Amino acid sequence: MALNMRNITFASFNLHNLQLPGGPMYPQSRPYTDAEYAEKIWWQADRLRALNADVVAFQEVWSADALREMIRTAAMEDDYDLAFIREGDWDGVAVACAVRKPWEILATTRHKAFPGSMRLAKRKRSMENIREEPPLADAEVSAEDDDAFVPSQEDERVQVDIDEFSRSVLQVTIGHSRATRPSVPPMEVFCAHLKSKLATPLDNEEYRNPAIQPHRAALGTALSTIRRIAEATALRIILTETMKDNDRPVAVLGDLNDSEHSNTLAILTGQPSFRVVATSRAAKRDDDGLYSAVALQKLRSLGDVYYTHEYRNVREVIDHIMVSEQFYDWSDNRLWSFQEQRYYNDHVPVETRTATDHGLVRAEFRWAPAEGVDV
Repeated sequence: MALNMRNITFASFNLHNLQLPGGPMYPQSRPYTDAEYAEKIWWQADRLRALNADVVAFQEVWSADALREMIRTAAMEDDYDLAFIREGDWDGVAVACAVRKPWEILATTRHKAFPGSMRLAKRKRSMENIREEPPLADAEVSAEDDDAFVPSQEDERVQVDIDEFSRSVLQVTIGHSRATRPSVPPMEVFCAHLKSKLATPLDNEEYRNPAIQPHRAALGTALSTIRRIAEATALRIILTETMKDNDRPVAVLGDLNDSEHSNTLAILTGQPSFRVVATSRAAKRDDDGLYSAVALQKLRSLGDVYYTHEYRNVREVIDHIMVSEQFYDWSDNRLWSFQEQRYYNDHVPVETRTATDHGLVRAEFRWAPAEGVDV
C-alpha cells in the first residue's frame, strides 16, 4: 500500500442548521427558501472541497438528504461514505460523518444514553461524621503526609439528574480493507456536538415566576453549563472504556462549545502530559489521554490568531480535533506524526443564513510509526 494512503486528515464542520427548503428546524427558526437553500448548499460544498479531508465530522444536520445533496454538489459523492446516528429520518438536529476512500466505515455506534457508571452525586455529611470516617481520597492523602492539606468536605451535596446526551454522539470505526491495508489498524472516531453556552430556556413555571425573572439568564446559563460538563464527563467515560489497556487509535471531532483550557476540554482530554524539551521523558505513554490539535499547533506555530467562533466580540476555538497517543510525535506508541492544523474562519462572524457561524478545522497526520512499533 502506498505510504500516502496511510496518511489521514480529520476535519470538523458545523453546517449551521442544514435543512431542506421549507423543512422544520427550531421553533424560532424560519425555514429556508429555495434560493437560500441553493446558496447554502453551494457555499458549503465549496468549503468541503477546500477542506479536502479524509474524515469529516458534521454538526447541525437536520436532513440526511440535504447533506447528501451538498456532497453531490461538491462532486465528492463517489469519494465519501456517510454515517448517521441512525438510518432514516430523525427528530431534531444531529451529527454525521463522512469518510473518504480508501478509508472505510467498518461499524457505527450511536451513544444517546449515558454509560451506567456515569453518576454525579455527593452526599451531605456532617463535620463530625467526616472526622470519624474521612473520605477515602482524603484518607489516602493524609496517610502519605501528615501535613498535607485536606480540603473540607462539608456542605458539598450534589445531585445532577442527567442521563443522556442532548445530541447523540456518533462513534464510527474506520479502517482499510484487507486488500489495501495490511499495517493500518482500525481506529475509533467520535463525532460530538456538546450543549452550547447559550442559556437554556426556563420552563414556563419558572419563567413566569416574578422572583425568578431577573435571574433567567444566570439560571439558564448554569443549566447549559451543567449539562455540557455532564456530557463531557459521560463521553470521557466512554473514551476511557474504549482506550484503556489497548493501543487502538482514537479521535474526537466536533463542536464542543468550549475553549481549549476549559473544564470541558480538561475532562475530555484527561489532561495528558506534553513534551516540550527533547531530552525529557514526558509523554512516552498515555493509555487514555487525548491531545488537542490546537495545542499541538500552538507548540509548532508562531501564530496566535486561532478561533472558530465569535460571540459578542469574543473569539475562541470551540470546534476541536483531539487525538490519542498514536498521533502524538513523542509517544512510544506513535503511528502518525502531526503535520498541521488549519482554520478556515474568514467568514466568521456570519452575516448570512447560507454560510455558517463557525470556523472549519482541519488537522493533518502522516504515517510515521515510532521505532519499535509493530505494524
